[in-house]
Amino acid sequence: MVVGAGIAGCTIAGELVRAGITVGLVDHHDEPALETSGHQTALAHPQIGKKITKLQRFTQLANQIANHQWQNSQITQAAFEPRRDLNQEQLSDLAERCKEIGYDHETIQLIFKEEAKAKTNIDANGIWYKTAAVYSLPKICHQEIKGLLPEQLHWGQTIQKIQYHQNEWQIFSQDGELISTSKALILANGMGVQELLNTIAINLPLRPVRGQLSTFHIQAESPLVPFLPKAVLRGDGYCMPAKKLKDGSWSWEVGSSYDEDHAEKNVWQESDHDNAIKGLTLIGCEHSLINDLEPHSAYVGVRSASKDRLPLIGPVPQHPGLYLACAYGSRGVLWSALAAPLIRAYVEAFFAGADRLRAGFLGAASAALSAEVTASVNPARFLAGALGARTSNSKPIFPVS
Repeated sequence: MVVGAGIAGCTIAGELVRAGITVGLVDHHDEPALETSGHQTALAHPQIGKKITKLQRFTQLANQIANHQWQNSQITQAAFEPRRDLNQEQLSDLAERCKEIGYDHETIQLIFKEEAKAKTNIDANGIWYKTAAVYSLPKICHQEIKGLLPEQLHWGQTIQKIQYHQNEWQIFSQDGELISTSKALILANGMGVQELLNTIAINLPLRPVRGQLSTFHIQAESPLVPFLPKAVLRGDGYCMPAKKLKDGSWSWEVGSSYDEDHAEKNVWQESDHDNAIKGLTLIGCEHSLINDLEPHSAYVGVRSASKDRLPLIGPVPQHPGLYLACAYGSRGVLWSALAAPLIRAYVEAFFAGADRLRAGFLGAASAALSAEVTASVNPARFLAGALGARTSNSKPIFPVS
């Protein structure tokens, strides 16, 4: 049984169905992707920085999986990161770093401003993420659960508590009625994971992170018009290509805020202002032109995050068959791409009575990288303290090398 029909839960349910495992999916809405995963323009891309980091390796792998798995849910491909501070020599150094990390020319390209101007309308040196993509999260969710039968979909069910009884997990409604039982239970309902774990006396340190995307209207005669992008841009925030409207004016989506410890879903004017500044910075225009960006509409989502900003994906120690898939933060697409096969591997091992995962279970990954991902996102890093003495000797399950 999977709890939560956002991108986290739907991708796991789809992966388990493809593995031949009988799956139930439960959500308090009447269809998938009606909360944070209602996001229609979610950007995903690999990372590059001054050093080769764990996050770079993970996003590189996740981006490969997402591109392969959800290509038909992509709204647009590629993204440009303006790097006006980089000269030709520094760009050459960055190219060497890309080569060292393992990015080929079909993944990331370093381009000069002449080429960038032609590709994006941005007159700046920078990084062209060829395998970046903007995804429709609702489309991914619907695609992933199409293999489930109607009787496997439990819509309109709000879960009040969970409990383990006679080697099975039980989930109960607000009225105290038993909704379903299962050998394995995956909690993938964002901040709701915290509430359900509380019903079995586990305190999980999740924090809400509010994100707001702003859509601006720009008049046809605005001095901003010649600088509006014709490709996705990323940097401090990101923006979509500007769209010309029938009357000659423009619409431009810019985001996203990262408001830690806030769960309000109403639109904030200050977030519109901050997003406008981000947009002007991305296209290289003076902030004094902010009044030319007229807020038109906004999308607000609340994500869950952990203290170290890495997700929690894997088993709950000392609770057989209980798994978490949450705290994805602002990387829902990428962590979903990694979490679905990871949870599948755990569940398959659980049903087989195995104490280890098979090596290299993450597609396109080595056994060593699979092990590193598993260890880094395992919930045991936070839950050992929360469970006290019961888990003092517990060890997370890692893949064999």
